[in-house]
Amino acid sequence: MANLNLTSHLKSLFFSLLLLLLHLGCFICFSSTNNKNNNNINYNDNNYLPPIKKRKLKVISISSSWSFIKKVFTSKNNNNITTQTPTTTSFCSPRSSHYSNIIPVYDSDLHPRKKRSGSRSEYESSLYENPLLPLRNDIYPCPSCGEIFLKPNLLEQHQTTKHAVSELRDGDSGKNIVWIIFKTGWKTENNNNNEKFPKIHRILKIHNGQMILSKFEEYREIVKVKAKVKPARNRNERCIADGNELLRFHCTTFACNLGQNGNSSVCNQNYCSACGIIRVGFSPKLDGISTLSSSYRAHMSIPGDVEDEFAFMNVKRAMLVCRVIAGRVGCDPMMTEVDKEDQGFDSLVGRGGTGQVNSDDDELIVFNPRAVLPCFVIVYSV
Repeated sequence: MANLNLTSHLKSLFFSLLLLLLHLGCFICFSSTNNKNNNNINYNDNNYLPPIKKRKLKVISISSSWSFIKKVFTSKNNNNITTQTPTTTSFCSPRSSHYSNIIPVYDSDLHPRKKRSGSRSEYESSLYENPLLPLRNDIYPCPSCGEIFLKPNLLEQHQTTKHAVSELRDGDSGKNIVWIIFKTGWKTENNNNNEKFPKIHRILKIHNGQMILSKFEEYREIVKVKAKVKPARNRNERCIADGNELLRFHCTTFACNLGQNGNSSVCNQNYCSACGIIRVGFSPKLDGISTLSSSYRAHMSIPGDVEDEFAFMNVKRAMLVCRVIAGRVGCDPMMTEVDKEDQGFDSLVGRGGTGQVNSDDDELIVFNPRAVLPCFVIVYSV
């Protein structure tokens, strides 16, 4: 009886090894056939797989063979192993057995990509892997012309040069207000003279950049803080409220076609004062910035023959209407020099000053260029 059990056990082991050899023989024949026919592959065939994917198929086939070997040797105690035929092999068609039992695994299966969930934050975080594709948050389009910039300072520089001014048309309330202010100041100061009212060619609105606006507001806050720390008897309520903001005139010259025919850009000429002020503000190298209460006084601050003397440079006059943070105003009717480093006051009343500080009627000299914000340009001729 023991010999009979041993014989049956050896027979089952023999048949298992025979099945294993047949399976490995089919696999080796199939692999050698594919290697010989690599040059005759039809790349348009739907069943064609790239070489990388075939390697993955081979790895999976070997793993399946190894699992089969383990199954054979672990089933020694099973007496019915000789009567069962593995359902995962097919001897009549090796090609069909491999393709029917093996599921192709592609790159996307081994390394699945993160699906775009629709949330912008996840999508943008995935784009950080490729620096050649800028994120939408890193793009700054110009609202006027649509030109794209990658840095906010480049966008601001573009706006302050290419879209610095715009002409106010007839019927615009802003144009009417500026025209009335200019005309009123001219007639009031020119009652005893026979000069005619100047001809206004165009009124331009200045589009100040965010940097210039922020500097102006920062200086206002500095003046307000300085006014609050003063003793109660020396406090100026206007300085505490808004920094003692005034509307003043400043006359200058320009040598280009500023605002002509709808042109909104400013030039880079060294001798074009108006464009330089619009583009970067007043120069900090000046000892003081002269601002006046009326258009006529501002006009008279520049010699009358400046246009004739520099006619070869096409020099013309321009009147700037400015917002000025006067702050704490000093008064020195007999002043001969201006000391802008004096911390006792923020501005100084010049010619025609009286014992009382009344900057509305006199020339006001401001020491800090951040305190003057040009808002409008009046191009005129007398």
